[in-house]
Amino acid sequence: MNRIHFLNRLAETDAPFNLGAGVPPLDLYPALDINRLVRKFEAEHPQTSLLNYHATEGLIRSLAVEAFATNEGHRSSVDHVMITNGVQEAISLAALHFQGQPIACRDPYYPGLVDAVHMTGNRIEWLNGKHWLDQVALLPERSLLYLSADFANPTGEQINLEERHRLIELAEKRDLYIFDDATYREFHLDERLPALFTLQPERVIHAMSFSKILAPGLRTAMVHLPLSIAADFGKLKANMSLNNSGLTQAVVGGWLHEQKFLLGSHLGLLKDRLRENSAVLRASGGVFSGGFFAQLDLGQPVADFDWCARLLEEKGVAVCPMSLFSEDPDVRNQVRLAVAKISSADLQRALDIILRFVQ
Repeated sequence: MNRIHFLNRLAETDAPFNLGAGVPPLDLYPALDINRLVRKFEAEHPQTSLLNYHATEGLIRSLAVEAFATNEGHRSSVDHVMITNGVQEAISLAALHFQGQPIACRDPYYPGLVDAVHMTGNRIEWLNGKHWLDQVALLPERSLLYLSADFANPTGEQINLEERHRLIELAEKRDLYIFDDATYREFHLDERLPALFTLQPERVIHAMSFSKILAPGLRTAMVHLPLSIAADFGKLKANMSLNNSGLTQAVVGGWLHEQKFLLGSHLGLLKDRLRENSAVLRASGGVFSGGFFAQLDLGQPVADFDWCARLLEEKGVAVCPMSLFSEDPDVRNQVRLAVAKISSADLQRALDIILRFVQ
């Protein structure tokens, strides 16, 4: 079983306390009336056929332009935009486009990136520790750097404003490209920092997903691309998936029209939960500032697969060992907690169980 299959299985577990899978709590979102949203899209775009073949780059690129302008303050043209089957397809397209070039990522890492890099035969450049930006300065020219500037999976970390500006400066100096996985960007609890692509759109691939803010089953992401590589991404996607479903794009498009292109205005209930869970986590030594994930240090190197399996079987608590996401043996002190789909009361009970189980 590979890591993605393992994580998918965790998403389906009926454990009393599931802190293992980053599944959106759809019960806290307004219900999606799919038929109404499709009709809304068809009314706004009467000449668009949803059932026929259409442009590989997507049916709703013009709506993506409006969404980026409304939420990020950056207006570009549809030539910069592609609709993909989730961010994972965009990651695979990037790995293919940069085939033969080093692809760098921070450790701990998102497994979908590493698996895509291995699939395409690229070399991974690992960035470790607090001084990862110094390592970026040493990357070979034309490298691709993958990261999540906002609330990364698995660490939940966000890079600060100073780091964002230095990263863009290094990208320009070293002729680097950056893939910013913005899947969790809308789940900020405090200040909203500028998206990397708004600082330098010709160096950053910005990929935002509707899987967490609407529903994973839509398999829809909007990707803002540097113009210099956009055409090649289109050619690669034509051979990978041809295009996205017109029906799911219509659902997203209708929703965008209804929301007046605001991506996070419906997330109030979930953000209230995340704030409550943040207080619980910090009281127990966890680290959390937004997004879906938090790190918990157990104080001793026990968090391997066997330990997590016993925790699930004996205590009904599902967590992920951080070693699932890292090449560093020192992370056996840590587990990843998915904290979006659990109440603060249940989170407190689960943390009490985990910390007792360590002993």
